[in-house]
Amino acid sequence: MSLEEQLINKQYFENLIEHNGNNPVEVLGELFFEEQKQEVYDLSYIRFAQGELYYRFKDYEAAIYKWENIKNEFEPWAKKNMADAYVELGLYPNAESIYTSIVTDSVILNTEIGLQLFSLYVKLGTLEKADSTIKKVVTINPDYPSVTALARTFYEENEDWKSAVELAVSEGKRQDSMQWFSVLKSYIDQGYAEKFTPEFFEEPLLTVKVISHPQFGQLLFSLWKHYVNDKQYLEWVNSFNHLFKEMELLDEEQWYETNNLFNEVFFSLINGKYYIHEIKPLIPGLLHNWTKIAEFSNATLVSAAILAWNDHFPEALEQTMVEKAEYSISRESHSNDTVEDGLQLLTDILKWGENEPVKLEWEGEPLFIEGQNDVKDFLQSLQEMKQSEKLLVLIKNLLDTLLAKKAEQKGELRESIAWNEEVLSKLNGAVNQLDDLQFTKNNVITKAFQSRKNEMRETIQSKIPEILQGCAELVHEDSDFKNLHVKINHEMNQRIQLYLNETAMPLLKVKFKEWYRKAELEFNESKRFMDEMSDGLNQLFGDDMLKLQCDFQVLNDWKRDMERMTSYAAFEKENIFLRFTPSQFLLKSAGKLFGGLSQNKGFLVSQYQKAIENEDFTEVAERIANRFLQQLDLFERTLERDVSMFFDSPMDVLKVSVEKLKKEKEGNEKELHMLNSSPEKFYDPVTLFQIRHRQLEWLNIRHASTLIDPA
Repeated sequence: MSLEEQLINKQYFENLIEHNGNNPVEVLGELFFEEQKQEVYDLSYIRFAQGELYYRFKDYEAAIYKWENIKNEFEPWAKKNMADAYVELGLYPNAESIYTSIVTDSVILNTEIGLQLFSLYVKLGTLEKADSTIKKVVTINPDYPSVTALARTFYEENEDWKSAVELAVSEGKRQDSMQWFSVLKSYIDQGYAEKFTPEFFEEPLLTVKVISHPQFGQLLFSLWKHYVNDKQYLEWVNSFNHLFKEMELLDEEQWYETNNLFNEVFFSLINGKYYIHEIKPLIPGLLHNWTKIAEFSNATLVSAAILAWNDHFPEALEQTMVEKAEYSISRESHSNDTVEDGLQLLTDILKWGENEPVKLEWEGEPLFIEGQNDVKDFLQSLQEMKQSEKLLVLIKNLLDTLLAKKAEQKGELRESIAWNEEVLSKLNGAVNQLDDLQFTKNNVITKAFQSRKNEMRETIQSKIPEILQGCAELVHEDSDFKNLHVKINHEMNQRIQLYLNETAMPLLKVKFKEWYRKAELEFNESKRFMDEMSDGLNQLFGDDMLKLQCDFQVLNDWKRDMERMTSYAAFEKENIFLRFTPSQFLLKSAGKLFGGLSQNKGFLVSQYQKAIENEDFTEVAERIANRFLQQLDLFERTLERDVSMFFDSPMDVLKVSVEKLKKEKEGNEKELHMLNSSPEKFYDPVTLFQIRHRQLEWLNIRHASTLIDPA
């Protein structure tokens, strides 16, 4: 056993006791006593060995006491052993402090310290420190027993897959170990390599290829499966290309599986998932590398892929590559049965375009595929028929139909937008016309009402004073002058009420009917105008979408209000001749003073009559007229609202139609903008479908004379 192994296992004491069969403690004690007798003595070695024995017998305090006094070359080991003892005592902070304070050039000792610290950190649950410690140990001494296995277990238990993958890669490359590369493959297969860029795996792959060609193919396939649905897939393809560009290929190597993988990679790029500008830089390199592989396998697939890509992007590939592909595909014997691939292509196209029902022809008969059941039934029938050439013709017709439909869709959208703009212009014009019409009719109807109301007011205000002044005839010489003013006031009220009921009210009815007929004519004229307007707009719509229904209930309400307002004139008696005007006061006073004197009656009659005939009854007439026409004033205030109600429904219909057309126009513009701004969303998948279709056509070619013109 080497000295380092003895120090690691705490067995250095065995060197001192040799084969002495006595108690080791007694032997070391005697050696200690004998050493002290020397003129120049060094007790450090004996103390170190005593510490080991105390540690073995679990007397950790005694062991620590012995080791803390070591000052020779064993001092770093003694400190490490002290820390071990503190761990056994459960004094973890003391142990950590000593472990981290040790300074030594010994790789073995640093490794042991690191492993002990790692174990301590795991026990304490300080995983970050444990992680950094085990990484340091792996870096300084990866060949130390169990170090990498311990690190792998720690990473896996804590699901630190990034560190686990890095460990597998570094150890696989360092040791040229297929065991570690198998571990790496298992990580990749389980999806634990997601944090790594594809370039990270280029060197490991090159290393594996040198060790084992079959294992290289398996690891490559695992990486493809890992990245194929990942956002880094295109980066992986680029790395894939770079790998094979730099790789030396040997004749004796078998590339059949890798050839199939190239086919899968090519298909994954042209299956419609990616835009052409994303894959176009990758395809030439991919095809070039594929041809290198195909020299040792089967060149049919790559030749068809090269020719199909060249048919659409002739500037992308080297002419020599294209010529070799043409020669190869026309000379090699291969099956022309492409039904399965054709069915898959047709399925992909139908799924991609499932929102657009497609009309096709099959063997001269119309074929309409719309729902998923139709697709399944149709594909089943094709599979049974096994007619690859007819299937390829059908696929070509389908792609041509999709392109034609897209062009037709754009044209229809442009036409729809132009039609939307035309109809919107007319609808907005109709809204403005209707608004003007409403304003005009409101003015006409309101003014007609106001003029008749004002005529009534003028008539009443001119007639009332005449009626009141006519009451002068009630004054006679035999009148009771003391109470005459009361009688005259009563008679004046009677005559006014009679006038209002028998003359003013019938006249009001007449004027109201005139106004009603006027309003009715205006509304009917408006209705005719709107009927003509809706007919013209409906001709644009192509149906009777617009129905402008006016609210003629407004007229019925007016008629009802008219009957109510003209049925009876409520009259409130006026204090006409009992007011305290100077003239009336004198007449009443004179009547009381001289009413009993016959020689004064003639004078009184004359004065009374003059006073009544000359009295200014304007204020009374205005008050009576205002009261009589009060309901008409209230009615007039609602006219604008009522006229608006007549036009509300047509206006709402037009405005709703405007908003509906605006949204329709905006939707059409948005859809057209999307088609024009992102044409690749449609045309790129179709182009890639065409490339796949073209590849199948090339695979169907039997010899050079049957080459199909790509045009």
